Amino acid sequence: MTEKKKTPTWTDTKKALSGLGREELLKTIEDMYKLRKENKLFLHTRYGLAEGSLDNFKEKIVNAIDAVKAKKISFRDAKQAISDYKKATGDLEGVAELMVFYCEECVRSVKRIGLWEQYANGAMSIWRYTLRHIQDLPRPQYIKFWERLATAQKLLGSTGWGLSDMIEIYMFQLSPYAEEGEEEFPSSTPHEDMP
Repeated sequence: MTEKKKTPTWTDTKKALSGLGREELLKTIEDMYKLRKENKLFLHTRYGLAEGSLDNFKEKIVNAIDAVKAKKISFRDAKQAISDYKKATGDLEGVAELMVFYCEECVRSVKRIGLWEQYANGAMSIWRYTLRHIQDLPRPQYIKFWERLATAQKLLGSTGWGLSDMIEIYMFQLSPYAEEGEEEFPSSTPHEDMP
C-alpha cells in the first residue's frame, strides 16, 4: 500500500522561498506574473501600478452578472472579483465601491431583461452583505454609499421573487438614519453571505 503524499502548505512554500536569493525570488515572482493574468492584476493592484485598477474589477463584476454581456451569470465570479481586490489592497472603501457598484449593476440588469429566482437570491445576498460592510466605514462614507443604494433601490421599483421587499427591509433596518436601539435584521436569513 502506497503512502499518501502530504499536500504542501504555505508553511512548506514559505520555507522553500526563504532559502532563495533576491534574484531567484524575483525570477519566481516574474514567472508567476507571466503565468496568469490574475497574478498580474493582483501585483498591479497591490502596488498601485495600474491606473483605474478599480475599473478592472468593476469590469469583472459586469462580465459576471450582466445578463446581456455575461456568457454565463456567475455571482461567484463577481464576489471573487471583490475578494481579490480586498486581498490585494485592504482598501475597505474601494471594496465598498465595488460592492455598491455590484448592487447597481444587478438593478440595471433586472431593469433591462427582467428577473428570475436565482438572480433575485443573488441580488438579495449581495445587497445585505454590502449594507453590513458599509456600516463599518466612517459615518460620512457609510451615508454616501447607503444613499447610492437608496437611489438604486428607487430605480429597481417593485419586482418579483421578493427582491424589492427584502431590499426595503435591509435598507430600513441597516440605515444610517435609523434610531438607536432599532432591531437589526436577523443574520439567519435564507440567503448566503459572501465568503
